[in-house]
Amino acid sequence: METFDHFKKQDPSPEDSSAPETEYRPSGPNVLEIAKLISSGDEAVLKDVSVCTEDPVGWFTAHQDRYRERCILSSDDPELIQWLGLVDILEEHGWVCERDWEDELEDFSYFLQNLHGFQKLGLELDPDWLDEDEDVSAWCGVLTGKWEGVCVAAIDIDSDSYVLFLTSAAQLADLQRLAGEIGHRIDAAERM
Repeated sequence: METFDHFKKQDPSPEDSSAPETEYRPSGPNVLEIAKLISSGDEAVLKDVSVCTEDPVGWFTAHQDRYRERCILSSDDPELIQWLGLVDILEEHGWVCERDWEDELEDFSYFLQNLHGFQKLGLELDPDWLDEDEDVSAWCGVLTGKWEGVCVAAIDIDSDSYVLFLTSAAQLADLQRLAGEIGHRIDAAERM
């Protein structure tokens, strides 16, 4: 057990006020900012994400069926509840799509083109750009190369699926930073 002692929050002794303080950083503000960036400030998304981050246990209770589908059976990990809640909310509102790693090209193209970000950014997807024998990662890399300044990005949920959305390269850097600060990952889909 001694090896884990250094992870415990240490209270500085009254004599030693210079002892470093371990700061807990709640994930809620970052999750909300990520939602804002991905959804272009969609008020319905932000309202739902606010409820999820302010009361993850209540959100879990109200949406147990969604979590059960992901094999999450308790609300013991509020950070995970918020992260997966973010994904479900963004998907419900049409800002992300979750695709299996073995997705068919026709399905991949259909779901990507129906994202709000696709229409908002005025993108086109020529079927001739993509090879049916490739996979989601390869298709995302091709599209990122075709769309100047726009990339297909993904939210990592520690599964074999891709949670895809469209964003600018500049915004991707902000999303990577925000996710990294709370121990999660967002990146270009071809690097997932």
